[in-house]
Amino acid sequence: MSSNNTRPVYSRDQLTQYFERLKIPEKQREYEAAGLKHDEALAYLTLLQQRHLVEIPFENLTLHYSAHRQVNIHPQELFKKIISDDNARGGYCMENNCLFGTLLYSLGFQIFSAGARVNSNGTWTGWGHMVNIITINGIRYQVDVGFGGPGPIVPMPLERSGSIRSHIEPASSRLQWRNIHENNDPDQRLWVYDHRINEKSDWTTIYCFTELEFLPSDYATMNYFSSTSPRTFFTRTIIGEKKIVGENGGIVGQLILGNTDLKWRIKGKKEKEIQFHSEDDRVNALEEHFGIKLSQVEREGIRGLASEISNKPHGV
Repeated sequence: MSSNNTRPVYSRDQLTQYFERLKIPEKQREYEAAGLKHDEALAYLTLLQQRHLVEIPFENLTLHYSAHRQVNIHPQELFKKIISDDNARGGYCMENNCLFGTLLYSLGFQIFSAGARVNSNGTWTGWGHMVNIITINGIRYQVDVGFGGPGPIVPMPLERSGSIRSHIEPASSRLQWRNIHENNDPDQRLWVYDHRINEKSDWTTIYCFTELEFLPSDYATMNYFSSTSPRTFFTRTIIGEKKIVGENGGIVGQLILGNTDLKWRIKGKKEKEIQFHSEDDRVNALEEHFGIKLSQVEREGIRGLASEISNKPHGV
């Protein structure tokens, strides 16, 4: 760990553990990205992002299945929780993106992070999401591994032309440089991330962000509210999501855990669903399909919460 005056980095051994967690073959591992040409660096960044989305879940289990229900976003604590522990986990937005951002910085990418507002049913939240912005040969790209669902699966260039990028077929995504309707100042502009389920569908606005660099103290405030307020989605509902790869190695779908079900969505269509009728059902699904084995203490942490599944038969 570096001193308090510099940004934390992961050691060579930690980077190797991270690559193992992402299941990246040794021949594809680069420990120093600064010397890569633009196309090589962008391809490597894309590989790291997609492997992270496939292997490390977007989940908020700590807020429901723990004795303390506290989220620590220090890079070394995140490494222990998500990478090095025998029962490695995932995390929600600030956990995954802080971890991934530290990986990229440790590899020599030029990177900073920024806060984002999420569009929730047509209303903008406060700063509650985190994105990473990477510069390669003077071109900035937004990279996100902590949103789940419609979040981007490739680096998104900050181009004011608003070019469209690929998503899980048949969906697509885009960034636009525009105002949002809540602003009183008509000259305000932000990067707005949109997603659509196919070419015939309307675009849905997911979140917006600026290029103002946020500091660890900003995320400490954001993380505290997101993880403790009874008004946030994260404290009320259990979520889990990771991407599914196809035979060619590309992302073709999602495994989505909800409060009471588990769904497999492939190329935009639900292929399979499991309903949870008890806590045991959900806990067993987490172990079987996400590789997350909860301890007895963690399992007891959900007792009395609204997110707990009653073991009573239906109708009782």
